[in-house]
Amino acid sequence: MAKHDGGCLCGKVRFRVAAPPIDSGYCHCRTCQKNSGAPVVAWVTFPASGFSWIAGEPGTYQSSAEARRQFCAACGSYMVFRSDRFPDEVSVNTASFDTPEAFPPQMHIFTASRISWLHIGDDLPRHEEYGDFT
Repeated sequence: MAKHDGGCLCGKVRFRVAAPPIDSGYCHCRTCQKNSGAPVVAWVTFPASGFSWIAGEPGTYQSSAEARRQFCAACGSYMVFRSDRFPDEVSVNTASFDTPEAFPPQMHIFTASRISWLHIGDDLPRHEEYGDFT
């Protein structure tokens, strides 16, 4: 099984994924927008059992009643999203992988929150909320 490593901007916090992805996409929700400072965040979801932190300890922010975001407390890089709604899964910010091209997005979610000036120029499926896996 392939292993994929990644981490934060400063390199203090590192992770490894040793599981095939469940899903991947672009998230347009307001929380991701505000958390990242970007109009959209690319993510890839894995079984939580295949994810591990291999260096450093992430900070955790409770971003809603059911969701937590994990980041590097030193440089602020946002890397991981976890939800009580999907306890056996972990969603990783695709750009935080050493090889982000290994996980091309397969859909857009929360397009109801898309910033109006952001043009989506691909033919990937679009979902106003979570998508097909709700």
